[in-house]
Amino acid sequence: MFNAEVDYAPDWDHDTDTLASFLAWKSELDHTTATNDTTERLLEPICRFIRAEMTHQFAKQSVTVKIPGLKEMKERDLEMQKQISQLTNTVTRLSEQIAILSAHPIPAAAPAAPRVVPALPQQRQKPPTTTKPPPGPAPTYAQVAEKQPREFTEVRSKKKARKETILPKPYPTADRLIIFSLTTVPNDRKEAADRALQVANKTITTHADIEHPPLILANITTTNNLVFTVAPQHLSTSYEPYLAILKEALHEFPIASSRVSQRWTHFIVHSIPTTATSESARTEIESSYPSLRMGQTPHWLTSPERRQGKEASSMIVTFIGEMTKKSLGATSLAMFNRECTIAEYITFGPATQCNKCQTFGHPT
Repeated sequence: MFNAEVDYAPDWDHDTDTLASFLAWKSELDHTTATNDTTERLLEPICRFIRAEMTHQFAKQSVTVKIPGLKEMKERDLEMQKQISQLTNTVTRLSEQIAILSAHPIPAAAPAAPRVVPALPQQRQKPPTTTKPPPGPAPTYAQVAEKQPREFTEVRSKKKARKETILPKPYPTADRLIIFSLTTVPNDRKEAADRALQVANKTITTHADIEHPPLILANITTTNNLVFTVAPQHLSTSYEPYLAILKEALHEFPIASSRVSQRWTHFIVHSIPTTATSESARTEIESSYPSLRMGQTPHWLTSPERRQGKEASSMIVTFIGEMTKKSLGATSLAMFNRECTIAEYITFGPATQCNKCQTFGHPT
């Protein structure tokens, strides 16, 4: 039971009593037999006392709080105060100067003379640039053909007037030869040719239709031919009727045949058996094609060494007259029971260059 005579809240000595004593007292109080309401009424003044005591105890202790950057903030605050003080002084001085100027105004100055600015040279205006439209598509052939064709003036080169010469232009030498084939050749060819020229001119001028000696040159070649050359203004064909008379006059020379020079045409005949000879090839052509006159005896195109081991090879045939493969009218000749094809012959020599191997001595 609560005893009213007991002092449950004695006086506390702030210097000697501690919180531990209070906690001990509270423990003793818990063991008392009091009702809940009575206990609350007793504890309320005690709690107020404890709060006041604790506040007093904490106030007696010096508390130091460290704030980071506090020193820098103080220094910055002092610097700002200095700048504010300087600005204040500057404003004060400026206000004093404005007051002085207001009391003593400056007299108005005389008007200044107008400044003469030299005129700039007039710039040359550029003409406006015009952009060309993009080119259109190229005209077609039909569009070009529809347009009216232009008239062109044909310019021809003027031929120079040919100067007249004392001697007329001669005929080609190839058309002025009379040839006699000899079986044997004399030892002194030059002397024999001079003697043959004198005999031939003396014989031919005996005829009434020939007044002047027509033969001007005579030569005996290494191929056993006695060759006469007629005058530049004559053709050898004009003296073909006199071949028999000349052959009889030249009886001291062993003459096998005679003919006048004519244009020759060379062809290459392929697929001729290598067992054939030049004479047999000529006989085959003359017997099968009597309209073709042989100018020379056929001969092989390649050397005997290159024909070894081959069954057939090619020969060069020569026909009298100017002709082509088209005018000949045939692409092959029947020889030795074979069809031997004909090809055009290209004349070549040491200076002829091949377009494929770039070497000299043969055509392409």
